[in-house]
Amino acid sequence: MNFIKRIGLSAAAGGAIFLALMYWYQWNASPLTDAEVDDYMNRIEAQTQSPGGRHDLPALRKFLSQDDGRPIYTVNLYEFRDVADYPAALDLTGSGEDAYERFSSVMIKLMVVRGSHPIFGSSWSDKVNGNWDRIVIVRYRSRRDLVDLFAAQEFADASLHKWASIKKHDRMLVQALHIPGGEVLIFILALIVTSIVFAFRLKGGSFWGDQFQ
Repeated sequence: MNFIKRIGLSAAAGGAIFLALMYWYQWNASPLTDAEVDDYMNRIEAQTQSPGGRHDLPALRKFLSQDDGRPIYTVNLYEFRDVADYPAALDLTGSGEDAYERFSSVMIKLMVVRGSHPIFGSSWSDKVNGNWDRIVIVRYRSRRDLVDLFAAQEFADASLHKWASIKKHDRMLVQALHIPGGEVLIFILALIVTSIVFAFRLKGGSFWGDQFQ
């Protein structure tokens, strides 16, 4: 295989990765219909886990009914308990932060399959403005993805760890003006894949041997 073909195949591989990731990241959801909002709300209300998601159901319904299909960001502020507040019947211990990490390990998986991810987190904040232990900003690809996550049984199960961890919690739902997206990182990843594929093919061909043996 000649040098030009190697370049072409490498670029094609990188381009395919780029397009696939961009589709995953920027997939444009159509706004939720009234029937879909009703279905999601019914699924959430039917969850029997205790404590479950602890949603403000009227506020959630209003939020979903105003869906425009665009990405949404949650800005979360947490103050953790010194000791996680699990029900006595459960054999679970640890600090509030330990319990939150258990919740996060489930949340990350649920978010990624829905084109969503954290974009910022910090365990330090100015105590003058509140006794917060952590701030986390999460990008959800759409309100549809957010409520689909809320409706998942895995989320309702994992919420046990969330509420065991939290002493105080505040959250804002916003749409971004200046928060950078992940497009640049996806492009860089595609370039890395292209370089790896090209280097691999180059090493296995006569060009690598002619130059470096």
